[in-house]
Amino acid sequence: MEKAIFFSDFDGTITKKDVIEAIMSNFAPSHWEDIYTYLTEGKLDIDVGIRMMFNLLPCEKKEEIVNWCLENVEIRDGFNEFLLYLKEKNIPFVILSGGMDFYIYPLLKEYLPLIYKIHCNRFICKGGRMDVFFGYRCSKECKRNCGVCKPYIIQKYYKNYNLKFYAGDGITDLDACQYNDIIFSTGGFTEYLKEKKKRTINFETFYEIVNAMEEMERDINHENHL
Repeated sequence: MEKAIFFSDFDGTITKKDVIEAIMSNFAPSHWEDIYTYLTEGKLDIDVGIRMMFNLLPCEKKEEIVNWCLENVEIRDGFNEFLLYLKEKNIPFVILSGGMDFYIYPLLKEYLPLIYKIHCNRFICKGGRMDVFFGYRCSKECKRNCGVCKPYIIQKYYKNYNLKFYAGDGITDLDACQYNDIIFSTGGFTEYLKEKKKRTINFETFYEIVNAMEEMERDINHENHL
């Protein structure tokens, strides 16, 4: 393949379910749902909504939350085989996540040697409550106040790759899709992209992504031999 790179969201894409939503459901007071609704409806900026939800949690719950995640959060089937495939093809794998480092790294511990880079929000403790350090603020390419601005990261650090793959599951992935060549989508994001007349390849497991990439490679090789 050309000089390629693969970007992926984390919550609901690498994992089977959204981790932030699961954490809030199990540890936050019930009004987190109002914040989440406003966030998903676009009534709150992404960084504001994420901070408001995590502010509901005391810092002392951090270890308990991590242990709960390790016991209950499932990684999507075929992820390890997918990473090995990318390694074989010399394609870096980069995670672009609006989630938090304190649960992402433990969940991915066994896979870290196969992951090129993880861009995500950082956990901080402020006044005894969980808080968020946003290290990748939006530039002119994005106006969503993402906290982790995926278009900004792609354009700043990875613009020299001429074939970009992306996997995502939600509205926060929409802007990132504009800076990638081949989009893999799952969950409700697939229908959303179709409504927007954007081309996407649906997947439920990472085995399907590997199969699709292998088929693309065969097609390229076939064309080169014509």
